[in-house]
Amino acid sequence: MVPRHVGLEVGERKELELLIKLAAHDAKVPIGLARKMVPTQGNIEEFAYGLVSGMVMGSFVAQFQSRNDRPPDRDETKDILSIIMSRMPRLRMSIMKELDLR
Repeated sequence: MVPRHVGLEVGERKELELLIKLAAHDAKVPIGLARKMVPTQGNIEEFAYGLVSGMVMGSFVAQFQSRNDRPPDRDETKDILSIIMSRMPRLRMSIMKELDLR
């Protein structure tokens, strides 16, 4: 018998997608933070994207662990990464748009 892929529940998927959507909708605060933190040799666009991506993923995983009393398993982690990879281009576009306004 082949084990089936369980992954994230529908509500958890929607929660992660909402976090990404909210981050893309209002990127001003994390971009301001990135501007204060960016290393002198770094690229602000890439640094801001990495910072916001990490904040979204970290927030979701912390909420997941708090709710489930455990970290995401292999299938859940696979789903998290899949959602992030498919939705993050929207976040990158939002960051680029915000940085063009400076």
